[in-house]
Amino acid sequence: MIRPPLVGAAIWNTVMKRAEDRCECQGACGKKHDPDRKRVQGRCEMTNGRRVTKRGVITLIATPRDPINEGDFHIAASLPASRLIAFCPDCYDGVRRIIKRATKQLEPQGDGLFDAAEFRVDPASKKQADVGAA
Repeated sequence: MIRPPLVGAAIWNTVMKRAEDRCECQGACGKKHDPDRKRVQGRCEMTNGRRVTKRGVITLIATPRDPINEGDFHIAASLPASRLIAFCPDCYDGVRRIIKRATKQLEPQGDGLFDAAEFRVDPASKKQADVGAA
């Protein structure tokens, strides 16, 4: 039997009961989860308490369904069970890798407050002279 975490045990138990103690990943980690090799997207086969040689005994993680907007620990800790999903450690790591790779490919963002073109004023312009005269 897998014991729930010390903090948030009631929410964790609710998420695991809804998931039937099975990882709810359906490809978000980048894997097909196709045990029969029928080339269809399936659901991960990992369950709570399953022994795997690489990691030992699997304990599922209750993580936010929207890891990009709700992935910070202070936000995730306050979410209700309906906004959490059960993931095995491998699928959780896969999702985090995909997000990390995607954020590295984004163009650098400028500072929104000071990067706006409509607020730029050439020092020699009439507007600058008016501001300095006041």
